[in-house]
Amino acid sequence: MNNQFLIRSSLRDTAIAVAALSAGATPETTATWHEHGKALVTQFKNHLHENGFSSEEIDALSYAQCALLDEIALKHLQGQDRDAWEMEPLQVHFFQSYHAGDVLCDRIEELCTHKSPNTKIAEGYLSILNLGFRGRYILDEQEAQKWRNELSRFLPKPAYTATETSDGHFFHSDQKGTLLPKSFSFNPGWVFACLLAVTIVTYFIYDFYLSGLAQQITTK
Repeated sequence: MNNQFLIRSSLRDTAIAVAALSAGATPETTATWHEHGKALVTQFKNHLHENGFSSEEIDALSYAQCALLDEIALKHLQGQDRDAWEMEPLQVHFFQSYHAGDVLCDRIEELCTHKSPNTKIAEGYLSILNLGFRGRYILDEQEAQKWRNELSRFLPKPAYTATETSDGHFFHSDQKGTLLPKSFSFNPGWVFACLLAVTIVTYFIYDFYLSGLAQQITTK
């Protein structure tokens, strides 16, 4: 599998967790968010190892994952969930390290000074920024965008890109900026609303199924 897509697919569950944390959701298991976060990091590291990533690459990418999850969790969690996470952030649990918000930004900027940086790490850092990590860029979105652009320079260019127009729609175009013959447009707001609706419906169907199953078990 292409490393670019491998890293993104490996971060899929992390992306779901980030979205759930941001929405104030709770885990659908008995595990706390903190336990779930530790499981995500372990899963990510194992997946990278199974696909031939070096120890240096695994450490760099999983540290970035910890920085993202720590930032999002401490921003959105409340009460005992937040206390448990704050007592032992993932960066401390896995790396005995503090201040990942600054350390990861330093690593991103240092990587971008290399003439031939590790593209796997560059892809991972870009994905983490795209998922919401801000670190010391928290009050300066332009600075965050600057480093996203820098990291993008080291990655393979897609055959086509999505271009936003003034009315908030996106069109697919080739590298010359020409709209593709069969391009389509969509409003990102409607896409988000549809995805949210599908998620909610799926949740209630699944919850109804489990409730019915539990009732059958208890009546036997």
